[in-house]
Amino acid sequence: MKNIVILIFITIATAFCVNAAQSENKIVSLKLLHSMSKKELGEYWKSKKIPKFIMSAKYDVDVYEIVYKAPWVDGTEINASGLYFVPKATNEEKLPVFVYHHGTQLEKKRKSLDESPEQSLALSMAADGYYTLMPDYYGMGEGDGMHLYHHVWSQAMSTIHMLYAMDELNARMSITRLNDIYLGGYSQGGHATMSAHKYLQEMNDPRYHVIASAPLSGAFDLSGVQSEVLSRSYPSPFYLPYLLVGFQDAYQYHEGNVYEIFQAPYDSLIPQYLNGTYTANEFNSILPDVPVDVLKPEYISQLKNSESVISTMIAENDNYDWIPEAPTLFCYCMSDEQVSPMNSIKAYETMKANGAKHLYKKNISNELGHLSCAAFAITEMKFFFNNIREGRSKVTKGDSLKRRMIAIYKSKKEKEYVAKQKEKQRLQMDGLRAEVQ
Repeated sequence: MKNIVILIFITIATAFCVNAAQSENKIVSLKLLHSMSKKELGEYWKSKKIPKFIMSAKYDVDVYEIVYKAPWVDGTEINASGLYFVPKATNEEKLPVFVYHHGTQLEKKRKSLDESPEQSLALSMAADGYYTLMPDYYGMGEGDGMHLYHHVWSQAMSTIHMLYAMDELNARMSITRLNDIYLGGYSQGGHATMSAHKYLQEMNDPRYHVIASAPLSGAFDLSGVQSEVLSRSYPSPFYLPYLLVGFQDAYQYHEGNVYEIFQAPYDSLIPQYLNGTYTANEFNSILPDVPVDVLKPEYISQLKNSESVISTMIAENDNYDWIPEAPTLFCYCMSDEQVSPMNSIKAYETMKANGAKHLYKKNISNELGHLSCAAFAITEMKFFFNNIREGRSKVTKGDSLKRRMIAIYKSKKEKEYVAKQKEKQRLQMDGLRAEVQ
């Protein structure tokens, strides 16, 4: 009953926040971080060894950090933050908007441009002629509160209210844009992309019309396909405590200190590693390989009971059983060891069965893992968006020469990745033999 009441409250709060007039007085603070000419952009990508055929520069770009007002789960107001990459178009030009949803990040502090390939991607989209947003998500960057990991509503709100803040800044700078919105992201960013797409579609605000979306390698079926990794050895066990601690702020599902659900010594270790200063690798290093082993037995039982409060709460953030109206591209890699490719396949098949007409899916590689898959999935997204923007009928095709060059590069990376995995397995076997001897 408590869970149902919370869900009803969130639904009412969401309706109020989305339908209220939100386009004015959103910005709390504004900072210009970078101003880069086309020449400087070319030199920057060259320094990163990024080929010109992948990233070109049609526009100079300014990069702003925006701190903006957004609704919290209880109806109060918090600060959220993100980056706005502004192509310097002429007054006569109208450009579309692209929102990039970044992948999982444990550290609260946003990385610098030089440290972040995802910011480089956002920069390239702006240079190619998209007003580009990169929300930090609630609780990240310069925002308030705890990050609600894989929480559909807050992910959508971070995008929607940053769109409002963008328009407030655009008005100050006399920028007139197209109402066309493109949405993309990888991993958690794929789940967040799906969240934003669904809520923007339901808003039906002509200022924010979703033209296309690319939710890449996301954990769309949290309670089903993705939950299967919890009871076996898994390379990123921190995902589970990150999810359960954040969801406490959203749902208040545990009466008392949420860290009581973890068995010793994790009940005292986990709070230290969720203070926003540790990396994912550092957090993973103190956790058991099997994610559920951090929990007390009674909470493991709740995870396995589909009718329990915890399982119901997680299922409320599954994000695939609806009908997207805009063209939607799913990309994945079959050897993804972190986010099962079946998440994308199930989402595609469910939406297709629901009646969605413009769905596309692509297996990027049979060999690449989660991190090595990302660059190629994102490149496919860029082809997809540009094809739609330029009115091509075959939206999943693209420049054949560029595709051949990317295929050659991908083949090289696949061989390197497979060799690295074999070497890793060999070292593990050598270690086991040493233990036996």
